Amino acid sequence: MLAIRPASSAEAQDLARIGLAAWEVAIRVWGEDAGRLRENARNAYYDFCTRGWPDILVAEWDGVLAGWGCCEKADDFITDLWVHPDFQGRGIGTALLKEIEAQVRARGYFAVRLDTHARNTGAIRLYKRMGYRVKAYFVTYSEPLDEDIDKVEMVKEFEPGTEQGPEEDGLYSP
Repeated sequence: MLAIRPASSAEAQDLARIGLAAWEVAIRVWGEDAGRLRENARNAYYDFCTRGWPDILVAEWDGVLAGWGCCEKADDFITDLWVHPDFQGRGIGTALLKEIEAQVRARGYFAVRLDTHARNTGAIRLYKRMGYRVKAYFVTYSEPLDEDIDKVEMVKEFEPGTEQGPEEDGLYSP
């Protein structure tokens, strides 16, 4: 059974391990060497979950921590969505995303935004199924990983026509 609830400070290290495990699987899919970046990523997850736990929602599957998501600044931007590889494919990411979207909408926003690695096709497919569209492609420096990363920004309008942006050029269209 799936349950979604706020995180507690005592769960920060477990949440960091979930994020790291999901990240390692994702980057291997697109051919990146996880070992080369692992220590920087591990430190980044531990730091984020230790200081950001008040903004994190966790998903439990039969009482076991399975994933988490976050709007770090309690605004309209989803900063994180991670499901442990052992629990992927059960609808946990979808449920977390829906709950975070509901919180964003309750804060009065007309749309929700997020970004993901441009080669994270699994995440991009999930977000598109959930009504997101690619708004922009960009390259950004990741301080925790100490390298440039190709990303896509995606947006979902709660009511069509409320968020303005460029039309997709087909780069990441279905």
